[in-house]
Amino acid sequence: MSEAPKGGSIQAVEFALEILEYVARCQTSVGVSEMARAFGTTKSRIHRHLQTLVAAGYLIRNGDTERYSISARLMALGQAVSESFEVATAARDIARELRDQTGHAVAISQPEREGNRILLIVPSRSNIEIHVKPGSILHFHSSAQGKISLAFGDRLLLPRILSEKLEMRTPYTITDPERLRTEVEAVRRQRWATAANEAMVGLNSLAAPIFDALGGYVGSIALTDSVQFIAETPTTDQVRNLLAAADKVSANLGFRPRK
Repeated sequence: MSEAPKGGSIQAVEFALEILEYVARCQTSVGVSEMARAFGTTKSRIHRHLQTLVAAGYLIRNGDTERYSISARLMALGQAVSESFEVATAARDIARELRDQTGHAVAISQPEREGNRILLIVPSRSNIEIHVKPGSILHFHSSAQGKISLAFGDRLLLPRILSEKLEMRTPYTITDPERLRTEVEAVRRQRWATAANEAMVGLNSLAAPIFDALGGYVGSIALTDSVQFIAETPTTDQVRNLLAAADKVSANLGFRPRK
């Protein structure tokens, strides 16, 4: 990334926060030269901001290696924020707006060991309700939300699922490992997934990923309805509205796309 020179107190604070985020994303200690190259600026400028962050207690400087890492204070702050601002909390209002915009039920889920757990459901406007219950687990290979986790979650998840027997939930469930791998690769490129009739005949979901402040995948937001209203190939409007909502939830969690 390149960063134009900034002046003024507000810009200085913004740049210090960018440095803090960079060190946190690296998940290891980082040197001044490396950061100077990453931001396209001088080592002396980076060093000034690092001194401020160390003095504030958010970074630790290793005197032997001259490298910097995040402090226990920053980790405690992050934990406190995460406990009071869960994915469901960040997504609640946006999920309701998406339901009002599309008419479909909206589901928020997060990945667990066995699949994606539904955290929040905003029912559709229809007189006939078609959705899964909060607390339900959706299998990785047979749900749109699960495919999102396979595409954007832990890199070891997909190999694990492909090595296991893929249970046939309906006649339409993908049980061939290579076919599932190909579909997940497509999901990763397009940033959305569907699973028409794969978990339950007549039901489909259109899901997109949610990212946190460090760019990590933390869950999904999905439109859910009958295949009559969300087809195997969703409409352009459905995809656009869903991706816009996913971006808003991610922004609420502090995510900022890299420029």
